[in-house]
Amino acid sequence: MTTLAKTDYRAEKDNQNLEHIPGKYGLPVVGQVLSLVKDLYGTIDKQYQTYGKVSRFQLGAKGLLLIGPELYKQIMLDSDKNFSAEMGYMGSLGRFYKGALLLRDHDEHRFQRRIMQSAFKNDAMKGYIGTMGPMIAEAITDWDSREDFHFFPEIKQLLLDVSAKIFVGLDSDDERAAKLNQAFLDIANGLMGIFPIEIPFTKYRKGKVGERYLRAFFGGLIDERRRGDGNDTFSYFTRELTEDGSYFSDDDIIAHISFLLFAAHDTTTSALTHLLYYLAQDPVTQQRLRDEALAIDKPFLDYDDLEKMPLTEVALKEALRLHPSVMMMQRRTIRDCELGGYHVPANTIVWMAPQHVHRMDEYWDDPCKFDLDRWLPPRNEHKRHTFSFVGFGGGAHKCIGMHFALMQAKNFLHQFLRQYEFRMADGFSSEMQTVPLPKPKDDLPIVLTRIG
Repeated sequence: MTTLAKTDYRAEKDNQNLEHIPGKYGLPVVGQVLSLVKDLYGTIDKQYQTYGKVSRFQLGAKGLLLIGPELYKQIMLDSDKNFSAEMGYMGSLGRFYKGALLLRDHDEHRFQRRIMQSAFKNDAMKGYIGTMGPMIAEAITDWDSREDFHFFPEIKQLLLDVSAKIFVGLDSDDERAAKLNQAFLDIANGLMGIFPIEIPFTKYRKGKVGERYLRAFFGGLIDERRRGDGNDTFSYFTRELTEDGSYFSDDDIIAHISFLLFAAHDTTTSALTHLLYYLAQDPVTQQRLRDEALAIDKPFLDYDDLEKMPLTEVALKEALRLHPSVMMMQRRTIRDCELGGYHVPANTIVWMAPQHVHRMDEYWDDPCKFDLDRWLPPRNEHKRHTFSFVGFGGGAHKCIGMHFALMQAKNFLHQFLRQYEFRMADGFSSEMQTVPLPKPKDDLPIVLTRIG
């Protein structure tokens, strides 16, 4: 068996009996979706300032908005096994990535995590770093010769190529890699569909077509990869055994590799884009990171070099603090419980807003400022509360690919900062979008100057 028995809570409808808790739902059907798309932080902060740490809220589904690190600690550590990620995400990510590790609960999550852990063991990571270095070098070598250079689409394509090679064994010139990219784009746009109905020409319909493409693509390769000796992650997945010696099911393998490829490049793309947004306007901090990169005097990083880039790591975390790649996290209660002094019935959707807790002045000095030194001694602001920074989640669902994401980002920055100085292009926009992927609205136009 590769899946555990379903329990009753999965069959229950969402609870909407929340009138005893203050708050507002917003517009009929959509709730506060439109205001959230326009100004996510402002919408969340207004709700918090008006109603407090726990309030009625609606994003399509009706539920509760939770604010603050103590509540996030309670939800993420989940000592009583009372918060379901599967049911929390069922109306969003679950429409396209059903069965992904993020959407597994408790014992089933622990059981399925085994297949994913094989992708991030030290030996595997050492192999990945050897693959990505030359790919990054080839991709960025002519960036300074491009007119009207926009960073976001370039880094997105580069990281997808790297992920496709490492996780699936596809070269960047393989036409299947382009089709995978389009499928992921269509799914990301489909996540914005308010009505989950497959009407022709809608974003939701295109997203479901993309999902079916992923299932057919990966499903059609499982037997071949299982018989082979490939060293990409997908091949490892097909050969991974459960505790009773059987293979994981095809559905499990497809779910895990699809979500891994989606998460591995999209979240790092967002983090790097926001980091360069700040560095392009701050030449002093840009040079601090460049000096760290120059101190590792070799064309490509080795695995042991990663620990020599602590400033780069906190720079990435600072970018994630200000602009987390995942703007809203979700769970659903399994049984009645208490949250922030309120009785919360079973089967209630709850949302957490990482960007808001990342900007609470109780935990962060001058919280809207990009400032690497807040992470360093003597300030160490991130230690004021263990859940004041949740850029990688927390608890059992903490991002299993966190170290891969940092490794990939450090590899890119080591090469990029040694080759280029950069600034914002004239007339750039400071507007940010938060959905479907957080990024500058204008895709970050920058001017590159080759060093030396």
